[in-house]
Amino acid sequence: MIRTALTAALFSLTAACGGQAQDESPPSDAGLTVSAEHVVLFPDDPGRMRVGDLRYTGGVELSSTDERFGGWSALHVSGASDALELIVASDRGGLAYGRLELDDRQSPLSVQLDRYEPMTDLNGAPLEGAAADAEGLAMLSGTELAVSFERDHRVWRYQRESPLIATPLALPPRTQGVGNNAGLEGLAIDDASLWASVEYPIRGEETHTLWRYDRADMDAAPTEFQLALDPDYGITSLETDSAGGLYLLQRFYRRDVGNRIRILHLTADRIAAAGEAALEPALLAELTPDMTVDNFEGLAVVEFNGETRLFLISDDNFNEAQRTLLLSFAIEPRD
Repeated sequence: MIRTALTAALFSLTAACGGQAQDESPPSDAGLTVSAEHVVLFPDDPGRMRVGDLRYTGGVELSSTDERFGGWSALHVSGASDALELIVASDRGGLAYGRLELDDRQSPLSVQLDRYEPMTDLNGAPLEGAAADAEGLAMLSGTELAVSFERDHRVWRYQRESPLIATPLALPPRTQGVGNNAGLEGLAIDDASLWASVEYPIRGEETHTLWRYDRADMDAAPTEFQLALDPDYGITSLETDSAGGLYLLQRFYRRDVGNRIRILHLTADRIAAAGEAALEPALLAELTPDMTVDNFEGLAVVEFNGETRLFLISDDNFNEAQRTLLLSFAIEPRD
């Protein structure tokens, strides 16, 4: 397999100028050196490209010796197909900015992370411990983003440029009933709304909870919806579609089973007609342990070259037994 190593510009410049010693940690905002190795979707059947309503368009396993690399729990991808912008959020409280490069077949080739920014609290101090567990990411504008956190459940706004000092959004109601490690993982945005979702059902309930903030009044309490989903599958990410609907990423893990991942879609019409009933998203595809799969927590959807392209990134939990995978699919419903 071909392995591609890319060194981010800031990191390369420091090394070329004879800056820090090799055994010292890089500056907290320096880029990360990332390697990428091509992966197939079905290891036992490399030519197989279809799963459900998705067509596999390629993927890579990412790695780095940088201690800041890993724990990528949220993903943002935007731009033209030959210059995709990429932002990833780590559950240790950092945001990395860079580019996703595609090859001639529009398949992921490599990732370059030019800048890493530690997130800070309301007083400007770096996030630490449970307070740093960032799980969701949504771009409010070209200069501002929102991040959701679990354990210390909250949604904060950050200006995109340094320093990343937070301002809070109204906390979704009933989050006091959310489990410690089962909280606000999903975050997505469209022109009218900011969506947030809880990973697992609130204690004592059977349905997952989804909230919608009105972007015209982001400080107002959000509207609540219920989702009729398998309670054993946690919602790890949300993404909006171009018509007011939502994509949902779900994950199941058990040691004797492995990872199982579901990608679902909820149309705007279903949301509008919900009333008091729980919403039932449609299943697009399920990734199973016989496939190239890991702890997928980040989801991004981009339109380019006449395709709706879906990207997934996995959280390796800073565990050598796990991988950071970045997979790409075209959404192509079967007839």
